[in-house]
Amino acid sequence: MNHRYTLIWLLAFALSGCAAKPEPAANATVTDNATAIANAAPGSHQADRPAPNTDELTAAEQLSAGQATTVETSQGTLALEPTVVDMEPAVEDNSAAGDIAPLYYDPLEGWNRAVFRFNHLSYTYALIPIAKGYEKVLPAPVRDKVSNAFANIREPLNLVNNTLSGDFKGAGSNLGRFVINSTIGILGLFDPATAWFELPKAKQSIADTLSHYQVGHGPYLVLPILGQSDIRGATSVVGEALFHPINYVAETPELYYLQGLNVINSFSGRATLYQTLYQQAEDPYIYFRNQHLQSLKRDEAYVKPE
Repeated sequence: MNHRYTLIWLLAFALSGCAAKPEPAANATVTDNATAIANAAPGSHQADRPAPNTDELTAAEQLSAGQATTVETSQGTLALEPTVVDMEPAVEDNSAAGDIAPLYYDPLEGWNRAVFRFNHLSYTYALIPIAKGYEKVLPAPVRDKVSNAFANIREPLNLVNNTLSGDFKGAGSNLGRFVINSTIGILGLFDPATAWFELPKAKQSIADTLSHYQVGHGPYLVLPILGQSDIRGATSVVGEALFHPINYVAETPELYYLQGLNVINSFSGRATLYQTLYQQAEDPYIYFRNQHLQSLKRDEAYVKPE
């Protein structure tokens, strides 16, 4: 139980950052056309300047400009296709040309920047080396099976959240996937629910459920190790730490080993991408922050198919 109280303490400490005076986010507006690498880290930053030749732009600059790009990773060449979403409602046609859009109000910026720096050091000197070593020890097919197993363990939580959101079709898919993959799929290592029974994935977090009931995401918040989020997302992190099914299939210290494996396995696929975008961004904090904000706008605009 100690790890649960630790997570709750971290959230309370994060909220205490509200008292920190935010620093002005120079050259960063909520109309930055940054895109969907929100899971790699947070925000985008572009100064007013003539557009250079596309071939001379870095990956971060191409993404911020709404252009497709490629990044070389340990798993080969990764093609990135940006999803450009306006950060502000459309303005009237009679607005003055050249007006500067208002800056995003970041009330926790003092706290966020401090945690962002801590996270970068943790990634650089701990998580990234561990993730790269993990990739060398375990080939990609094995890592995929590990990801399948952790996704399967999560299905009961998806089921509860889809039920609370009124998505009974998604909840039925969660139930079917869990039963099939836990048995035929050998504890979720394989995914016959998709391959043989065409049951689609229907992941639903506590944050998604809160969003369904019109709970706003609140101020942007950087969490220790976990990275960019917001108040609603942080609430989801704490809630899922308490109620995640993995808590009921293992005892400590084995539980900590499983949780650590899940973190390393998830991070390993994004380590190189994070390094590339961090190095190329003028202000990495702003860049990754705006990526997260863009992802929120994208998700709000997305309507689940019936």
